[in-house]
Amino acid sequence: MSATATSDRISPILGLVGPALLLPWPRGSKGGPSKWGHLQLSDMDNRSHLAKLAKAGNIGIALGRVSTGLVTIDLDEDNNVDAFLEANLLLRSTLRTHARRGCNIWVRCSGGYPAFRKLKNLSGDEIGEWRADGSQTIIAGTHPEGMPYKFVVESPVMTVSYEAIIWPESILPPHATESNRVRRVREHKVVSLSARTVYHMSIEAFITGDLITQVAPTDYHQNNDSLFKLGRVVRSCEGAIGRLATDAELELVFDRWCLSSRRFWREGHTRDDYYAEFLSAYSYARIGLDKDPIEVAMSRAKAKPLPQVGSFTDERIRLLAGICREMQGIMGTKPFYLPTRKLGDVLSAHWTSVALWLRVFEHPLEIIHLAPGEVRKRGGNRCPRYHCDIALPAVIRSGQCKAAVGLEADGHQCRDRLQFSDESTLAAAAAAGVQLNEAAKENQ
Repeated sequence: MSATATSDRISPILGLVGPALLLPWPRGSKGGPSKWGHLQLSDMDNRSHLAKLAKAGNIGIALGRVSTGLVTIDLDEDNNVDAFLEANLLLRSTLRTHARRGCNIWVRCSGGYPAFRKLKNLSGDEIGEWRADGSQTIIAGTHPEGMPYKFVVESPVMTVSYEAIIWPESILPPHATESNRVRRVREHKVVSLSARTVYHMSIEAFITGDLITQVAPTDYHQNNDSLFKLGRVVRSCEGAIGRLATDAELELVFDRWCLSSRRFWREGHTRDDYYAEFLSAYSYARIGLDKDPIEVAMSRAKAKPLPQVGSFTDERIRLLAGICREMQGIMGTKPFYLPTRKLGDVLSAHWTSVALWLRVFEHPLEIIHLAPGEVRKRGGNRCPRYHCDIALPAVIRSGQCKAAVGLEADGHQCRDRLQFSDESTLAAAAAAGVQLNEAAKENQ
């Protein structure tokens, strides 16, 4: 075949896909025994390689880095194609090819992207492939079953960032694993968030990627908890970009959550019902989901004088009291959660010891108390939520006396005898507008 004929065949393909390494294959095949991993984009200038392309019955394209980030999304069923394109309206205009069933959607990723993965639905069934580094896709020739490869959309490949691709709830993202297919993000799990990516994408990054699907409910009776985590995701992104989300952006985040959660809504509940719950949860959220509140509270506790806890001298017990104080500071007037196993890790103590210390904090010391509606169950596997009664740095109730001291702070009447660790604590108390009588001062 002449150089002109070769150019007539190859040039239109390169005009659609841009810089790419084309691979020669026999007619009616999806590949062959020939190895091609050693080939580079520069081989497209090699006369020998071009001659092989000219004689080839089928032409494939090497994907990934060798072709400057070119990838294809291979979906086997039309219903999955429709769902994907409904979520990614912009990609309706990128190159799309088809043979026997489904199609390949061609894009060029401007940044990082996952390696080759089988695409699966929520049930774990294989429904296609994310083809990237080390894989290839046939773009021209004849399918093994006899039908020709066709252009469904004969337009140049679009360049997008991987984070901008939206995966509908019917298709697990290629970086999803068996463990996060379940997507039960517990209180102690921290969702990873790239500040660089969020800054680049702005708040609109909320409706892309996998952040929202990580916190979406996977069963009934999980919506309230899921919405609170969604509020914390928003707080994470706000911290990354340095501003609050607008009303329009909050609604975009919520509507994206609806796509993954609607099937688990309670009968009779409307979109507006859950939107109101989301706005309430968002206002309640104090810390992003990319941070562990226990670790934040511990860091803050260590930066201040630790409370004196009755007659206890163990630094770990004093630090635990400080963590309780800081957790209440993070949550404001809301209750907070104290996971004993997590606390055991950060305090280098067995979780049963932490549980005992917390029970002592609750009674007789009365440093913390159960939040309204919480019940401690013997042998239960769920830690309750608490309120903390430590109102000032380095101030703690000793619990040894119920004498009416008459300490009033922020409208809360404290009648227990107090113990102060140093003069700076008294100064802090005075600065906070707390009036101490002589009986309290005698305890310093």
